[in-house]
Amino acid sequence: WRARCHGQPGHSALAPLFRNALHDAVDLVAALRAIQADLAQTGPQDPAYGVPYSTVHVGTLHGGTALNIVPDRAELRFELRHLAEDDPAAIEARIRAAAAAIAPDIEITEDFAYPGLAIAPDHPAVGLVQALSGQGGTTKVTYGTEAGIFAEMGIAAVVCGPGSMERDGHKADEGLDMAQLAACEAMLGRVLEHLA
Repeated sequence: WRARCHGQPGHSALAPLFRNALHDAVDLVAALRAIQADLAQTGPQDPAYGVPYSTVHVGTLHGGTALNIVPDRAELRFELRHLAEDDPAAIEARIRAAAAAIAPDIEITEDFAYPGLAIAPDHPAVGLVQALSGQGGTTKVTYGTEAGIFAEMGIAAVVCGPGSMERDGHKADEGLDMAQLAACEAMLGRVLEHLA
C-alpha cells in the first residue's frame, strides 16, 4: 500500500505555523507499528511460520525537499502479510481508521495484492514434488509467489526451490551455495525423466 500525507509548505523559521506532512507520516508509521504489535500479541498464531502472526511492514518513507522548508508532501509504502485466519479487510479498516485519526486527508491506496497459497499436505502434487526433489515434509513460508494465483485458477501449485530466505534473500551479495544448485539441477533432471 501507499500512503500520501499532505501538509503546508513554509519556511522552517516559521515551522510551527505550517502543517508538516512528515510529522503526519511518522505518526502513521507509529500507528502501523502499534497495529503490528497488537497482531503479534492478540492475533491468530501459526507456529509453522518463522514469524507466526500477521505482519505490517513499512518499507519506505519519503518527504521534504530541503531542511529549511516545511514539507508539504510525504509518502510511505507499507505492506500487510496476513495469516489465512486473519481478516485482511478488518486489518485494513484498522489502518484506515488510524490514518483518519491522524489527518482526514491522508490518502491510502493499494498498489497490488496477491493471494496466499493453501494446499493440503496430502495433495498428490505435494507428493509428486517431494518424490522429485528427494525431500520429505512441507513447510510454510512468509514470502509470496505466483503460486496463489495459479491455485485460484484451479492449477495445483507447490513452491519448491533452492536457498534460504533467511540466509540469502534480498541481502548484499545474495547467492546460493553450489550444493543447493546441484540439488536443484538433480531435481530438474528427475522432472524431465518423469515427463518423458
